[in-house]
Amino acid sequence: MLAGEKVQAKIFYDHVAFYHDHRPVGRFPRSYKTNDEVYDWTQYVSTLCKKPGAIEHTRFFHQMPQRWQDYLASTKGKERKSALQLLSEIVADGNSEFCDDALEMAAANGRADVDSLRQCYYMIAKKEYRPDPLKLSGAPLLNYNPNLSAYDGLMGGEAHG
Repeated sequence: MLAGEKVQAKIFYDHVAFYHDHRPVGRFPRSYKTNDEVYDWTQYVSTLCKKPGAIEHTRFFHQMPQRWQDYLASTKGKERKSALQLLSEIVADGNSEFCDDALEMAAANGRADVDSLRQCYYMIAKKEYRPDPLKLSGAPLLNYNPNLSAYDGLMGGEAHG
């Protein structure tokens, strides 16, 4: 957190950028409408994980992707908290553009639970690396004939089989 720290603001025609020690710490869209409030919903998702029941009463809820608004409105309690944690993970990974894709894929497979959504997100965003199988020449055939004569004395003679 930068509470109490000095930051530099660069104001552009379409956004305002904030810097601390010459490093970017935030970028917000700029609006020229009267009394218009512009929120970046991705910055508030991790905070909402603490109070998942309050999401529908926040100002930025309606700026979230419509599919996620519908999905979160249909969930309650622990399921909503898990969904917000997944959404927070997606946003923290910088993959907010995959939010709707994960919901679409889960719905196409008839699934709506958070674990299925997480799996769909991983399939989309975190592609597995599967190396090509090794191409080995045929293994040499071994002709192995064990010599068990040392055990014959212990057993009282040759084994009859």
